[in-house]
Amino acid sequence: MRHTVLAAVFALCATAVLSFGCGSGAAPSANSFTKIYTETIQQKCTNDFCHYNGVPIRFSALDLSSQVRAYWSLVDLPCMASCAQVGMRVLPGQPEASVLYLKVLDPLPEGTTRCGVEMPADATNYSTNLGDPSNLAQTSTVTPGPALRIEEQQRIHDWIQEGAQDN
Repeated sequence: MRHTVLAAVFALCATAVLSFGCGSGAAPSANSFTKIYTETIQQKCTNDFCHYNGVPIRFSALDLSSQVRAYWSLVDLPCMASCAQVGMRVLPGQPEASVLYLKVLDPLPEGTTRCGVEMPADATNYSTNLGDPSNLAQTSTVTPGPALRIEEQQRIHDWIQEGAQDN
């Protein structure tokens, strides 16, 4: 009896280790947060003057400097600064109610309003107008940069629609 119980416990532990510890090794799905972060957010949203923790003042207090920080700074959290009255940064299952999606959506559907500036912002405008990121008063406007590709916008929409999982 004792050997049977030990064998069952060992089998359960081995299964847990293999399924959780090793992973499947498969590439992230098309709508995974990993893919969104590595292909879009990391490349277009984390420069020295945007959503990065390396500057004294971060715009909107949104830290996207790592995938972990980005996820925990986005999902189910209220907006700050100019979008405080709008609602949540990412509301799982509701892209049209998620400020992240509305900020990157281009063009906006008629009748939809965007809080603040369309993202991603123009990083060259930041560096020209700010110079020293600790002196926020040097700039009066932030201008949008090039819009995300339609595929990137759709991937963010679908990720939120599918529950905004940390995958």
